[in-house]
Amino acid sequence: MKHALLLLPIFLCTACLLQQPVRNTDIPDATGGPIPTRIGVSTATTWFWLWDSGDASVDTAQQNGGITNISSITKATNNYMGIIKRHTTTVRGE
Repeated sequence: MKHALLLLPIFLCTACLLQQPVRNTDIPDATGGPIPTRIGVSTATTWFWLWDSGDASVDTAQQNGGITNISSITKATNNYMGIIKRHTTTVRGE
């Protein structure tokens, strides 16, 4: 039992190391065009690495914002001590 208690801080520290950076993806030839007026967001959550809820796809974010022409896509991941992992996709466009 003592060995299990010693391993707990190691597991909690490694959960912080597994975070992913924010990734931005721009569509080519977006420069010089109009500033995007619509924003769509979709979110998915992973619980204890066991099950997922929600949909963080680009198509869902596009539908949520009522966007027909995409000018940029941003994906972000937040990790809360390895217990909850939230994926967010943001789409901007017209």
